[in-house]
Formats: sequence, C-alpha cells, structure tokens
Amino acid sequence: DHEHHHHHDHVHRNIGDIFAIIDQSKISDRAKQTAKDIFRIIAAAESKAHGIAEDQVHFHEVGAVDSIVDIVSAAICLDNLDITEAVVSDLYEGCGYVHCQHGLMPVPVPAVVNIAADNALRLRLTQTRGEMITPTGAAIAAYLSKGGKLPESFVIEKIGLGAGKKDFATANILRAFLIRD
Repeated sequence: DHEHHHHHDHVHRNIGDIFAIIDQSKISDRAKQTAKDIFRIIAAAESKAHGIAEDQVHFHEVGAVDSIVDIVSAAICLDNLDITEAVVSDLYEGCGYVHCQHGLMPVPVPAVVNIAADNALRLRLTQTRGEMITPTGAAIAAYLSKGGKLPESFVIEKIGLGAGKKDFATANILRAFLIRD
C-alpha cells in the first residue's frame, strides 16, 4: 500500500513563473522576499536532484497552486508576526514509497533529502508508512532554521497548531511556540 504524493493537474512552472505570481500579489515586500527565498531553497534541492540549473527546474507538485498558497501564506504569517528565525526541532519522516510526477520514489523524497542536507535539518526516520515531510514543509523549516537551540527554560507566550490531511497512527500535526526567556 503506497501513499499518493500530491497528485495535482500537472502544471509545470519554473522559478521565474512563480516569482512573477508572487511579485504580482498584494502582499508586503518582506513577505514576497520570504516566499521567494523559500522557493529558492526548493529550486536548489530540485536542481541537485535532477542535475540541472536552478532556473531550468520545472516545479510539478511544488509549483501547483496549493503549494504556492502554502508558501505565500507562511511568508505572510511570518511577516505579520515579525518572525525571522526559529529553533526547528528534529523533523520526523516516514518510510516506504510515494507516487509522484517521476514515478515511485523512496521516502524521504530526493528534494526533502537535499533540503535537509543543504540546511542541516535533523531528520528522524520512523516506521510510519508514507511521506510526513513535504518539500514545501522542509523548505519553510530550512528558511527559518538558523541552527540555534532552545533555551534551557522558557515561557510559552503563544501556541500555533496545524494538522495535516493524512491519517497516520501518530498525530499529524505541526506545533509552533512563541517563547521568551
């Protein structure tokens, strides 16, 4: 039983196309820059996976409208909250294979592996079948992660939760804290 990986209409956009969409939006300049920086992380990972220049990368699933919306929404949120960096915990990934534009791929998919390697993200592989880290999620984490560590003790001021659509045996959530010492 294989997980299905982001089946969308097979829209092919390059980074210039995506940047044009972002630049035409009515969001702040800082949010636009953040969104483009996140897409550059994905482009670098896909470039490495395919052995081609970043401007030659065609975004299949990642270039689909919902992924553009995910990244732009994250950029707007980060801008509104004035967040420029975060401590990113280990990212938990599943196992097995997923179907994507290029056929059956091992989990973690090459783009996630490249983003993790290029940005020193720490992965923990689990026995959960399926993809738990998407290239989009990995790129957002990579953009925010500056390699810092949580303080030994802290006060949580705000909590943010997001739930994924896939039904895993463990909770499929992302949790973020705004903290102070």
